[in-house]
Amino acid sequence: MFFVLMGLIGGLALFLYGMQITSKGLKNTFGNKLKQILSTLSKNKLIALSTGIILTFTIQSSTAASSLLVSLVNTGIMTLSQTLSILLGTSMGTTLAAQIIAFRISDYAFLIIVVGFGLMILGRKRKQRFIGNILLGIGFIFLGMKVMSESVSPLKDHALFKETLTNLEHIPLLALLVSALFTSLIQSSTATMGLTISLAMQGLISLNLAIPIILGSHLGSASTVFFAGIGATRSAKRVTWANLLFKLGGVIIFFLLTSSIIALVQKTSMNLPRQIANAHALIIIGNALIFLPFTERLAKLLEKIIPKTEEVESLQKPKFLDLGALKTPEIAFYLASKEILRISNTVEEMVLGIMQVFLNNDEKLLNNIDQQDMIVDNLSREITRYLTKISFETLSEENSREAFKLLYIVDDLEHIGDLIDKNLIPLIEKKIDHSLIFSEKGVEEIKNMHQEIYNNLRSAIGAFALQDQRMAQKVIDQKEYIDSLEIKLRKTHINRLNIGVELSQKTSGVHLDLINILKRINDHSFSIARAVTGKL
Repeated sequence: MFFVLMGLIGGLALFLYGMQITSKGLKNTFGNKLKQILSTLSKNKLIALSTGIILTFTIQSSTAASSLLVSLVNTGIMTLSQTLSILLGTSMGTTLAAQIIAFRISDYAFLIIVVGFGLMILGRKRKQRFIGNILLGIGFIFLGMKVMSESVSPLKDHALFKETLTNLEHIPLLALLVSALFTSLIQSSTATMGLTISLAMQGLISLNLAIPIILGSHLGSASTVFFAGIGATRSAKRVTWANLLFKLGGVIIFFLLTSSIIALVQKTSMNLPRQIANAHALIIIGNALIFLPFTERLAKLLEKIIPKTEEVESLQKPKFLDLGALKTPEIAFYLASKEILRISNTVEEMVLGIMQVFLNNDEKLLNNIDQQDMIVDNLSREITRYLTKISFETLSEENSREAFKLLYIVDDLEHIGDLIDKNLIPLIEKKIDHSLIFSEKGVEEIKNMHQEIYNNLRSAIGAFALQDQRMAQKVIDQKEYIDSLEIKLRKTHINRLNIGVELSQKTSGVHLDLINILKRINDHSFSIARAVTGKL
């Protein structure tokens, strides 16, 4: 019995590890645009539903996908009504995995692992290595399935185990609760399905028992998302409750229809694992289709149950822009300036935070910075739209210059956010993923340059806020110094390479890119300062 248990746990560990590797490979392949895509594809319900399916396939976890949605609503990047249709789609994404698992591909697990490993090691292009990573993860998933299936084979003749399963089959509610608890503990409904299908391959469970297990796994996947909402904004809490209500409602409906489901799926195939996968698909897709027409009503209901507070929950929405003020350009410019200062504060936090991530490998803070960039992008877009609604033809020359100045500054702030999100974050992720350690002198140089860049950014923002020409001129005067500093640090790093400093050799590419990006951030601070002085 000990070896059966170890084989089962080991197989489950391989399965979960494979999912983790596949998730990482898919996210790298699809790039870091996932969050931006979500906020733009959520207006149409069916498109949003499809987006949720693709999201779960990409992340390889409906729980992780749902938690991501909670995070996006928590930062104000998405609204509750936008999120609910995607939320239904995330559950549907798990049916793809269950269908694939039901095919007996586990016999080819080692072949998939070999091909994946070969691409990772021998692949010359980045995409080839990422695909290799995905295949390696898939191989481990099927190897885990194979190990679980073979390890439980001796249980066919184990009287106590067979009696326990029989008792569970006669108490379906208990089986459902056990499955929900198990799924909550391992935080993966797909892994629960993998184990269920493994048992079915050995003829150890019936379809009658599989149905409550499927329902339990569906309900159990809501627990992690529910905990993700603790301490979040009220909008995010509504998402966690919606997720729980969707799944609980579906579980109750389909639990009452168990006999009908069994009769229907038995007609789809003679193969038990395939019947279980089909039952899973029927329940999850049916659940989504039942609640899809009611997402807007549920959103309104949850907003009544969990009302808004005075706190500003939609961080990406403008606070000061008033369309009525567009008729008076001076007031419109004043309101736009206040909104720009909101962006500048966020950008300043991003620049400050990115160095903490670099020094401490703080992945949680890294994710926060990523979300802040989306806030900057959304606000920048809204401010640009607002300012361009003013009829430039009717503006005086002075007002025209002011409008262009504000548009330039917004653009520079957005570019700084993009440099951090699209350039610095991938570099620091590389540092974290490859456990890169910089030399003490290298770290000190980067810290010093970052401090200079951060000080200049603060001065540029301060000059804009106070309309202080002298402060702006100091930033402009620093441009030549920062450019020469970047060249100097590049030379000192190359000198360390020449004398054979091993840590510098391992981190060379990341190091040189970092100081170059910091210089480019300063270029935008310089541009903001020039705009303040009227030198456009």
